[in-house]
Amino acid sequence: MTGTMKTITPTLRGVLAACVITFATLPVGAQDYAPVVIVNDEIITGYDIAQRQLLLTAASGGEPISRDQVIDLLIDDLLRLQAARKAGVTPNKEQIDAGFNELSSAQGRDPQAMRNYFRSQGISDRALDKQIAAEVAWRNLIPRTFMPRIRITDSEVDEAMGSSAAAITENQYLLSEIRLPIDARGEAAAIAEANAILAQLSQGSSFGEIARSRSQGSTAAAGGDIGWVNESSLSNKTREMVAPLGKDRVTRPYVVGNEVILTGVRNIRGPQDNNPARYRLSQLVVGVAPDAAPSIASLALQRAQATRAQITDCASVEALKAGYLPISGDIGELAPNQMPIPVRNAVINLPKGGITEPVRSNDGFHIIVVCDKIENAAAASATSPDEDQMRRRLTAAKLSRFSSSLMRKLRREAVIERR
Repeated sequence: MTGTMKTITPTLRGVLAACVITFATLPVGAQDYAPVVIVNDEIITGYDIAQRQLLLTAASGGEPISRDQVIDLLIDDLLRLQAARKAGVTPNKEQIDAGFNELSSAQGRDPQAMRNYFRSQGISDRALDKQIAAEVAWRNLIPRTFMPRIRITDSEVDEAMGSSAAAITENQYLLSEIRLPIDARGEAAAIAEANAILAQLSQGSSFGEIARSRSQGSTAAAGGDIGWVNESSLSNKTREMVAPLGKDRVTRPYVVGNEVILTGVRNIRGPQDNNPARYRLSQLVVGVAPDAAPSIASLALQRAQATRAQITDCASVEALKAGYLPISGDIGELAPNQMPIPVRNAVINLPKGGITEPVRSNDGFHIIVVCDKIENAAAASATSPDEDQMRRRLTAAKLSRFSSSLMRKLRREAVIERR
């Protein structure tokens, strides 16, 4: 069984990314503050569960999320907060607000207006902030705890660089993933949960939003985005599941280690598609939410078109960027396989100095300028910046493994009482 996918754009992890949504508000008298789960002497109430269930259901395109699944996610958040607190990592109000502001800005929204909207729908500041706090705490705890243990050797970098160079001779896949842990419920329960997610995807739910809210992998914050992967870099099991699929398809659930995985194939590229050129890009981004009303989106597009008329070169982008989303400005030097597909399609045939028409993403409308075009990047690919980038990628991968290992340990050792 397979499902279709929707476009994925990396943002801060959290179901709050489904910004303008309609919530059913419980009457005050119907709210349940009784303990439902006790995790290492800390309580999760019925009210906590109801608040999170509203958010998750909305983020999954209206598909209902089971109470047990919501409880499991709240338990994980509480375990993250407890572990961070034990290590002396407790997000303060400024850090939580910064996390919320990052989310709001990514959606082109004013943070205070976004908070007021959620309040008007019966979603408490506590529910919003606790979810952000768990993410911020974990994001700070993992590097602080494990970075001193990580050593990236020259041989590891050389092997990874060699694998990257192999892209010119083999197929590549643009992949996303949803990872579910096989915990105390057992493998069958995790597979059943994955099949339920697959059914939601087949009915049109967003892969990225479900990955942000449900996946336990390190890519959850990026909507499950893995990026372009060489065929030879895939595990045997993943290659077996992905190979028969076409573009915009999702595998059936499969087990690797202690996880059940759904892998989405967003695009496939053969050796003949590799372009050696690299592009140095700059952009201005007019923010608009992905689910904005057509009238709002139309106004944003008109502003983007007017903005394009003001741009003459990359220097003008720098002069204008303060009036646009924070991601505006210099993007850096990218190969085509590092660009989102709509961006690649827009810039691939432009000359140096070329300016795209507005390109839509989940952030809004991008007007992109080709600051420079390097036709032969063979020499550049061997320079130290790319090696540094590879070291960062290898470090992130090791941190991800430590993160998963710690989460399994916390679940295994926790004293959890369900009432």
